[in-house]
Amino acid sequence: MPHLAAKLGLKSDESFQKAYWKYFEEFFGKQNSAVVKAMLLAKNDKADTGAEEIDRVCFGLRQSMGWLAEAIERKALDVAHH
Repeated sequence: MPHLAAKLGLKSDESFQKAYWKYFEEFFGKQNSAVVKAMLLAKNDKADTGAEEIDRVCFGLRQSMGWLAEAIERKALDVAHH
């Protein structure tokens, strides 16, 4: 999972994962999010936080658009905490 969620012990939290993908899709749009996700997955076999799909996508975003990766993750963490 993304690095902030792992630090907070929410690595496997279902509400965090659901919120993460919601905000990812909201930012990129329904069609574009699928393309961006596929590109990030193709580029990253594994990430510093694990090999799950969400780990790899977040890692790829952090490598190319760190500000966006953090913004999406923070929004998802807000939802998961409430």
